[in-house]
Amino acid sequence: MATSPVESKYYLKTVHAEIDLFDRRLAHLMKYDVFDTEAARAAAARKLNLKREPLVQTAKRLAAEGVEFKESDLPRSFRPDGVRAPVEEKPEPKTAAPAPAPGEDRNSRRHGSPFAGTSLDWEKSVQSYMQAKGKA
Repeated sequence: MATSPVESKYYLKTVHAEIDLFDRRLAHLMKYDVFDTEAARAAAARKLNLKREPLVQTAKRLAAEGVEFKESDLPRSFRPDGVRAPVEEKPEPKTAAPAPAPGEDRNSRRHGSPFAGTSLDWEKSVQSYMQAKGKA
């Protein structure tokens, strides 16, 4: 007994991707594949269309039921002629503090330890070590 997949926005995105794949395969078949006769080309195209058609019906049914989807996920065959897929703009990630110049003193940019006053405070032991060696 076959179980149906959960029909969610992720399933619809997958269906749209499969339809787009069939669209590309059909376009390649019609433009580049070599056949002995036009009847053989038409038979191959009909075979791909028979596999594509249930996917199209499923996608249209899910969209009619209100399953959300992004316009950018739509297959090319579902878009009006000449309309390209909308491009999603991603926010630029925040960059960390710039790297110090090669001659810059590392101690000038040091901030206090978040562990100051706890048993994990290592700065006191480093300062005492530096003083003992006469470097501070």
